[in-house]
Amino acid sequence: MNYNSPFIKFLETIANMIIVSMLWLIFCLPVVTIVPSSCALYHTTAKIIFGPGKGNGVLKDFFNSYKDNIVPGIKLTLILLVARFFIFEGLWTGWQFWKVSILGMLYFGLGIIITAAVTTAVIYIPPVLSRFDAPILSIIRIAVYFVMKHPLRSIFNVALLAVLSFMVEMFPLALLIVPGLYSDLIRLPLEKDLQRFVEENGLREANETETVEKEEIPEETESVYDLNRKLSRERKSGKK
Repeated sequence: MNYNSPFIKFLETIANMIIVSMLWLIFCLPVVTIVPSSCALYHTTAKIIFGPGKGNGVLKDFFNSYKDNIVPGIKLTLILLVARFFIFEGLWTGWQFWKVSILGMLYFGLGIIITAAVTTAVIYIPPVLSRFDAPILSIIRIAVYFVMKHPLRSIFNVALLAVLSFMVEMFPLALLIVPGLYSDLIRLPLEKDLQRFVEENGLREANETETVEKEEIPEETESVYDLNRKLSRERKSGKK
C-alpha cells in the first residue's frame, strides 16, 4: 500500500480533523475553557493539519497550545460569558417592551446590533490568541479590528457557523468533525490577514508550533504590547 497516495493523505487529514474536534469538545466541557480549547483547535488546524507542521502529530500541538493559552483563555471566556449574560438580559428586556413603546423597539434593535457585533468578534478571538502573546484587552481589540476591516467576511463567518450548527442539530454525529471543518474553512483568509497584520505593525508572533524552527527576532521588532499605539496611528493616518 502506498502511504503517500492522495487518498491515504486525505484519510489522514480527515482522521486528524476528527481527533482535534473531539479534543475540542472534551476540553470545552468545563465551559470556562471554551476559548483556550478553541484557540488550540484553530492553532492545530492551521499549523499542523494544513500548515507548515503538516504530517506531525496533532495531540502534542493541541495540548501545548491549550496549556500556553489556558490562563488568558479562561479570562476571556469569563469576560464573554458575563457579556453574554448582560446582552441576553438586555434583549429580553427589550422584547418585553417591544409592543409597549417606541423606546422598547429601539432598545431591542440596539441589542440585536450589539449581539451581532460581539458574535463576529468572538469568532476572531481564539485565532488571535493563538498567534499573539498580549494583554486581554489587546486581544479583544485585534479581534474587533479584523471585524471592522472585513465586515462582509465576518458576517459570512457567522452565517457559516450558523449553518454548521444547524447541521450538527440535524445530525449530531457531525459534531465529530464540524469544529475542525469550520476552523479549516475560515483559515486561509484569516491566516493571510494575521500575517499581514504582523508585517504591517512589526509585531512578534507567539505560541508558534515547536515543529517549526524558530528564527531570530531582530532587535527593532516591536512587541504586540505596542498594539494600541500602532492602531491609533493607523486610524489617524487614514490607512486601510
